[in-house]
Amino acid sequence: MHSIPKIIIICIVAEILNLLAVFLFCNTLRIPLFFDTIFTVAVTFYLGLVPALCFSLGYNLINSLIWVLRGEGDPFIFLYAICGVLIVFSTWVIARRKEELRISPAVTILYLVLIVLLSSFCTIISGGIIDYFHLKYRNVPDLMNPIKKFTESFVHQRFSLLASCILGQIPISFLDRLLSTFAGFGIYKLAERFLERR
Repeated sequence: MHSIPKIIIICIVAEILNLLAVFLFCNTLRIPLFFDTIFTVAVTFYLGLVPALCFSLGYNLINSLIWVLRGEGDPFIFLYAICGVLIVFSTWVIARRKEELRISPAVTILYLVLIVLLSSFCTIISGGIIDYFHLKYRNVPDLMNPIKKFTESFVHQRFSLLASCILGQIPISFLDRLLSTFAGFGIYKLAERFLERR
């Protein structure tokens, strides 16, 4: 069990690192992935469900405020918090059995792949539905939605907008979930090693 002050400090530091990761990978390097849940996954593994849910909602609130301060306020942005919450739940469902993750490296990898598949499914469906309404009612900048180009390519192939939004999510969301889940687990293991020292 972690004390409440320790949980708060860890979440604040992880929130800052999460924002820096997004700034580096998305805004600076222009990599068309989200990279906004690496520390969400780490916090889920390390602190559990409730702190991770607060962390995820906190990140989405801060992200929404950043877009407002940039002069691009968008009421749909906070709806992506649904994806973050589903990622936390799908990660926690498997991550809460930590003793099973320690059986062997092969078992750990299998569990992480299971988290990737489950969280990918959740984000592809929920993100696709949110994208559908977002693109239908707003002029969405490319930086705000790295999946937009994929979605447009499916629309040009005469898929409906909803189907295009869901199909467009598949390559980006799956790769993002794969990288973020394994990176988040690695950060969790580092935190466990260094923060649990007596």
